[in-house]
Amino acid sequence: MEHLISISEMAKLHGISRQTLIHYDRIDLFKPNYTDSRGYRYYSRKQIPFLRKICFLKAMGISLKDITDYIYKNNIEDSLTLLRRRKEEIINQIAELNTMCNRLQQQINLFEETLDVSHMNMQEPFIMQRAERRIIYQPYIQPINKENLHLTLMTLWRDIFAHKLLPSAGFGSYFSLDSIKKGQPLDGASSCIFVPVMAIDDTAYLQLPAGEYACLYKYGMPYETQYIEQLVSWINEHDYEICGGAIDTCLLDTTLYQENQDVDFCLLEIPVRPKQSNS
Repeated sequence: MEHLISISEMAKLHGISRQTLIHYDRIDLFKPNYTDSRGYRYYSRKQIPFLRKICFLKAMGISLKDITDYIYKNNIEDSLTLLRRRKEEIINQIAELNTMCNRLQQQINLFEETLDVSHMNMQEPFIMQRAERRIIYQPYIQPINKENLHLTLMTLWRDIFAHKLLPSAGFGSYFSLDSIKKGQPLDGASSCIFVPVMAIDDTAYLQLPAGEYACLYKYGMPYETQYIEQLVSWINEHDYEICGGAIDTCLLDTTLYQENQDVDFCLLEIPVRPKQSNS
């Protein structure tokens, strides 16, 4: 018995609990060398390297089941297979976490933009330079109202989740250039979600070009067309012409208001260019 190690000593030596060793015994992962008539567990010194390896593999996130299947094979090829497989899993997890971090930053950027404009004159349009963006879109469910707007948007959310994308870059509505020129922006109007500039094979998407956009912050629902009419008038008065469809991006929905407000805080954008001289 003087050459055996008690369960408490073995646990302390490896920085784990007695209950952990009892659990390992019960699942046949690491059994004691000897159990006396009172049920006390004892281990041999030769078992120390095995438990050390178990502790290392567990710390690397390898499941107890995989450790159990591997630990007593004493085969370097199997060891390499186990470690390489876990490394590949970690690489994939890092990629997923980086993607999640980027999506969180997109949401942070939206909220910071909203805070930055709190001092601005909400009634005055302005010009903003925009980078290239991409949206997926879905025509409004009819009739157009707040409830059907939410239902249309949720259809899009299901689409992007199916593609393992996250709806963190913003959402809103899209109005085509033709409908704006006709003075009927709700003709073919769609809910939309901003997504990374990447291929989405089986989902309708639209590329929004980089360039100058006439913009207007507003409190109002996207189907309230007076805001588009206001921005179009401002564009015409300031010697610009419209060169693409309008985007109405929701910056804050009603879940984030401290005061009683039943409409969204949005940014309406229309791509523009200086009017061409006839001379």
